[in-house]
Amino acid sequence: MERTPLTIRQKEILEYLATFTREAGYPPTVREICRATGLRSPRSVSQHLQALEKKGYIQRGRDKSRAIRFLHRPDVLGPAVGERVVSLPLRGRVLAGPVADGTETVPASYFVDRALFASCREPFLMRVEGECMVDAHIVGGDLIVVSPDPDVKHGDVVVARIGTEVSVKRYEARGDGAYLISRLGPTPVESRGSGVEIIGRVVGLIRPAGP
Repeated sequence: MERTPLTIRQKEILEYLATFTREAGYPPTVREICRATGLRSPRSVSQHLQALEKKGYIQRGRDKSRAIRFLHRPDVLGPAVGERVVSLPLRGRVLAGPVADGTETVPASYFVDRALFASCREPFLMRVEGECMVDAHIVGGDLIVVSPDPDVKHGDVVVARIGTEVSVKRYEARGDGAYLISRLGPTPVESRGSGVEIIGRVVGLIRPAGP
């Protein structure tokens, strides 16, 4: 279906959104768009973003400064963007220790260099909450890139479903069995009936800058 044409200013903002997201790994804030485009009012930027959303180019999360999801492949902006990047979906949160209840993850997509994860099958992102994987240089607020591969080896950092929670842990194969390790201690992994399911391997990390 043919989309509604963009004005010159809307196209400029959409191209900036794509370029910034490709290079930084996350969308810009309204104030960053102001500085880049020369618009003096955040209200004006918000109106242009609203128009882009109404025309079906983006979707914005409410009450989040960087929650912008592209509704079309980046090649709508030109071949240079589409050939070099791939859009990774954000699929919820993953726990790295105790966190407060009521935290929500706004649906979004992030553009990254296509070559970084070319060998992975359908990688996706999860937002880390908690501080129990700092030994693996993973802290709360990080976005981890997950390759959905249940075949893991000793030393891999993995995402696993343990009971009703999804957690990030380090997989260790020991003489008495396999374990998922974090600062909270080991969780045994049994072949059957353990309530533990390996979702995938952590193959990358994006650390968003402050707002």
